[in-house]
Amino acid sequence: MSTTPAASAPPSPPPSPPSDGPSWPPLPAHAATDDAEAPPPGRDPAPDADAAPERVLAGALRWIDGNLEWFRPRRWEEYLPPRPFRPGPLLELLGLLRVLDREGVLPRNAALPRRALDLAAETAADPGFEGSLRRGDAYFPYHLNLVALLEHLGRPQPALRARCEALLAAGAGGHHRPYKPVLNRLELRYFLDRGGVTAPPSLPTVEALLRESVAALDPDVLQLTESETYALTHAVFYATDFGRHRLDLGTRRRTRLRETVRVLLGVHLARGSLDLLAELLLCTRALAEGPKTSPAERAGWHLLARAARPDGAVPSPVHRPEALATLTGDKAAAYLFGTCYHTTTAAALAAATLRHRPPDTLRPATGTPPPPRADPAAIRAWARRVTAQAGTAPTPLRTAWHDQLAPLLTLAVQAHDPHVLAELLTAAESLGTTAHSPAREAAALLAAWAD
Repeated sequence: MSTTPAASAPPSPPPSPPSDGPSWPPLPAHAATDDAEAPPPGRDPAPDADAAPERVLAGALRWIDGNLEWFRPRRWEEYLPPRPFRPGPLLELLGLLRVLDREGVLPRNAALPRRALDLAAETAADPGFEGSLRRGDAYFPYHLNLVALLEHLGRPQPALRARCEALLAAGAGGHHRPYKPVLNRLELRYFLDRGGVTAPPSLPTVEALLRESVAALDPDVLQLTESETYALTHAVFYATDFGRHRLDLGTRRRTRLRETVRVLLGVHLARGSLDLLAELLLCTRALAEGPKTSPAERAGWHLLARAARPDGAVPSPVHRPEALATLTGDKAAAYLFGTCYHTTTAAALAAATLRHRPPDTLRPATGTPPPPRADPAAIRAWARRVTAQAGTAPTPLRTAWHDQLAPLLTLAVQAHDPHVLAELLTAAESLGTTAHSPAREAAALLAAWAD
């Protein structure tokens, strides 16, 4: 079928932008979503094109091993602002080590886990840790989780566990109370169940709390904030034990959640936000019905692999190479650790969980153009191309455009850009999707902006 542009009427002039104008966040250098590893037309992908997650995982573990000293709270505080829960990075590392051990990637008696567990046990033995634990404050669940993970990984702390159980029984912090945020209660219940700690009778099960969470309440993907997106990914983590178990939501809710995650994956792929990209890749596999992958999932893994530094670190959204270039010695090492450790850990976690739910292929998609990055000019060019060619485009191309549309609508709505949104809705009309979500809701917002 010919793909020659078809003649079409020019779109109606868009309404004036909001008084404060559109707001498109600056993109990191790696944010271009055109897949640099995609083969030229007519050529097969490289033989190792499926190995992007393994490259990410190997690099991340190499970097963590080389920077283990920075997980020590005292070392962190020499150059970086104190954290409310001092062993926060160390707790994330223990969670990763548990999954690596579970999935057969790195047994707990290997060199890196042994060294990390030595560090964690030393941290738990510090009088300051128990003193902080005794307060039973907002960070009590994280103290409990660190103690439980140490026990799970073969380093039990019986006195600290007894202290945790006593504080829990006394209702310290009121963390199990119904008025506490649902994600906090879901997180606590997950920690307790995983650690074999008896939960208070008033604390519902993980399954019941999941049904009250953002993940189960059909969120408006067009307007999910970053913090709400993190709440969604973590609800999926806890309810599936990081991809190990099937989500207990029922077919309809699970299908809608899978679509929400698909759109969010496209949004953060376009933005180059590696932190949420890694978390959403984990959620994508955790919710998958089978091994089939989408073009966005494949592109996401290749973006993570390309964006990783030569030393294996995966930069977070706050990492600035130009800032790092002005630093030397320990200051440079501290900056690099502080701006990379979480995203690197999240990427390694997502890669490790693929051992349990392996995808069919992660080779870059061929035959269809990639979606544009989160840049208004690139998105408008995409919309105009779709509007001009939709009537004559082959079915696979129309399907690809249809799948790319919802993330682009989300980007335009969140940037409050009526000009870009108007052109995207014209493209949606050409694709015959204006009556469906989220185009229908986006059109209503555009009309409200004009009032």
